[in-house]
Amino acid sequence: MRILLTIIIWLIALNCFGQEQRKNTLSLNYGLGYLARQDLVFSPMIHKDFSFLNVGIEYTREAKFFQKVSLRYGIFNPGISTPYNFTNHGESRTAAPHSFNFIDIDYLIGKNVNESQKAKLTVGSLFVIDVQPMNYVYGRIGSFGYYSTIGLGLFGKYQYTFSKKSYLTTILQLPLVGGLARSPYLVNDDEFIENTYSHSGFETFMSFMGDGHLVTWNSLQTFDLDIRYTYALNQKWNLGAAYLFEFIHSNQPRNLLSYRQSILFKTSFIF
Repeated sequence: MRILLTIIIWLIALNCFGQEQRKNTLSLNYGLGYLARQDLVFSPMIHKDFSFLNVGIEYTREAKFFQKVSLRYGIFNPGISTPYNFTNHGESRTAAPHSFNFIDIDYLIGKNVNESQKAKLTVGSLFVIDVQPMNYVYGRIGSFGYYSTIGLGLFGKYQYTFSKKSYLTTILQLPLVGGLARSPYLVNDDEFIENTYSHSGFETFMSFMGDGHLVTWNSLQTFDLDIRYTYALNQKWNLGAAYLFEFIHSNQPRNLLSYRQSILFKTSFIF
């Protein structure tokens, strides 16, 4: 993942030497999120939680081509019931909730295909990395789980301008093909134990991804819908708010259905 992110950053840096008219924007996002997730590898229960830790950073470049690189992180701690006590070696303890981490890295590159005084339509291709390490806690025992994808697909971006200071942007991201790695049906099988033998987070992740397989839309359906409003304070700074809906459905090795909704507030620096 570090290598892929480095390549993307260098591609953008090299492109900055072009002479065409351009606009660069660096944005920071923060907000709350809601998760509803059912993964039959681990449980038939639907895990739900609100989270106040959803952060992100993104870089956008508008020149001959539209480009965007973004990194987002969110954490959720769902629990089926209220915290309960259990006894471990004669000591009373309180069970912790589950812990789900979401890490998203997106790279979009496209070109305007239709533009008027008020509206602009951009289409192009995307490259996405989605990493989700999870800890399911059951009293004194627990299970580690993972979901990871590296995908390629298409995106569409529509921007409508209300005035010189405000506009609305909608982006639909649709990965179509990629690699999928999920926890095995038995949660921790022999291959899972072998992958964790190095005790290195990066090597373990690469081993999990190596066990993944190629998937297309028929076995993995996922998309992101981003709707955001932006208001220009001046020529250098923008403020805005966004609604982000992220959907995942996978049927291998057992059914997974995940809805994640976020309300984000952002501040942007234009240079």
